[in-house]
Amino acid sequence: MNHEIKSVQDDLAFLRTIAEGRSGGGMGVAGGALYGSAGVLYGIQCLSYYLQEAGIVRLSPTANIVMAWAPTLIFLMLMTIVIIIDRKRPAVGVTSRAVNSAFAGAGIANLALVLVFASAAERHHDFHYWLFHPAVVFVLQGAVWYVIFMLRRRWWTALVAAGWLVSGVALGMLIERADLYLLIAAASLFLLMAVPGFGMMRQALRASAA
Repeated sequence: MNHEIKSVQDDLAFLRTIAEGRSGGGMGVAGGALYGSAGVLYGIQCLSYYLQEAGIVRLSPTANIVMAWAPTLIFLMLMTIVIIIDRKRPAVGVTSRAVNSAFAGAGIANLALVLVFASAAERHHDFHYWLFHPAVVFVLQGAVWYVIFMLRRRWWTALVAAGWLVSGVALGMLIERADLYLLIAAASLFLLMAVPGFGMMRQALRASAA
């Protein structure tokens, strides 16, 4: 009986901590920096493709190969650094752990979706199948940010969630318009990934200094 009462008290304390927002709520300094860096890296990639599609700039085949692979290689190196840092200094607080778990779950789903859409594009010899992948990933990001909004109840997280969802739907409807597709993708990565990521990094830095 005492054990059951203690379990209920622990559950209530857990919910109270989330509701009152006393346990943080970001992804930490390293996680925020990684998320923001991903937005910058892939935002630049999409922007370069848009500028080429619009005829504003023209890159050589070698430069295009570098642009295709460099963001992912740099991101993987940064992710390795973050994993090492997080092992030494794991996320503190219930909400921070919940946020990190949500992003981790979305990342795992993203890897599975790569196999789904890449194999479909290969089997049908149609690149349009692959173009649906970023659209679904954007929608997943919207779902993650909705979870963050429900945990933190901050209006800007709701805007980020809505932005991801709207941009994901837009990408899915614009796979025949490469110029608009790339422009929306680039803007979304800068505004919905880079800005919130570095913002959470700054928030974590201020919290650690307090």
